[in-house]
Amino acid sequence: MKLKDKTMKEFLENNAYFVDFFNAYFFDGEKVLKPENCEELNSEMNDANMDLEKHVDVIRKYNDGNLYSAFIIENQSYVDASMVVRAAAYEYVAYDRMLKKLKKNKAKEKLSMVHILVFYTGEKPWNAARQLSELVEVDERFESYFHDYQMNLIEITGNTSYNFNEEDVYNLFYICRSIYDQSIYEEKSNGFGLVKSSVLKVVKTLTDVEWLDLEELEEGSVKNL
Repeated sequence: MKLKDKTMKEFLENNAYFVDFFNAYFFDGEKVLKPENCEELNSEMNDANMDLEKHVDVIRKYNDGNLYSAFIIENQSYVDASMVVRAAAYEYVAYDRMLKKLKKNKAKEKLSMVHILVFYTGEKPWNAARQLSELVEVDERFESYFHDYQMNLIEITGNTSYNFNEEDVYNLFYICRSIYDQSIYEEKSNGFGLVKSSVLKVVKTLTDVEWLDLEELEEGSVKNL
C-alpha cells in the first residue's frame, strides 16, 4: 500500500472523521450520522473470492436502530479513468456478499443500502468520468434501458465547499486546498490557528510541501498555522 493511501486509511479509521465526510457530502454538514453507530466490518461482506476490506480503504456497517447501511470511503491520490467502474464494482460486490449471507441464513429481509464516497486528495483537478455514461458510447436506441452509475466524489481542488463538523477534518481538507491553490501564502490569509501535529503529518504526506517539517512536530503537539 502506498504511503499516501496508508496515511489516509489510518486517518479515516477514526469513526468521527469517517462519518463527518458523509454528513458533509450528503447532508450539508447536518449531524445525521453518528460515529457511535459505526461498527467494524465482519464476515457478512466477505468471502473467499473477494475480501472487500482488502480492496477498499475504510468500510463500516452503520446501525442506529432505524438505518442499516454500509458506508465505504475509497481514498484516491491520483486521477483514475476507471474509478467510476471500480466504485460501481465495490458497491455491487457488497450487495452480493450481503445477499449470499441472507441466503445462507435463509433470511428474507431486504438488503442494507451501500454508500460509497471517493475522496480524491490530488492537486490536479479531477478530469475523469464521474458517471458511467461518460465512458460508454450509449446507442440512442438503447438509452432508456442503459443503467447509468454516478460516483460520489469529494475532491480537495474542486469548487464545492463542504461543511465539516470535525475540526481535524476541516483543517486537513482546507489546508491541503489552500496549499494547492497557493492561498495559504497570501498575506491576507486568515490562517488556521492551532492545528494538531497528527493532522499536519497527513497534510505533509499528501502535499509534500517542503516548508512543513515533520521532524519538528512532536507527537500530540499543535502548531500555529
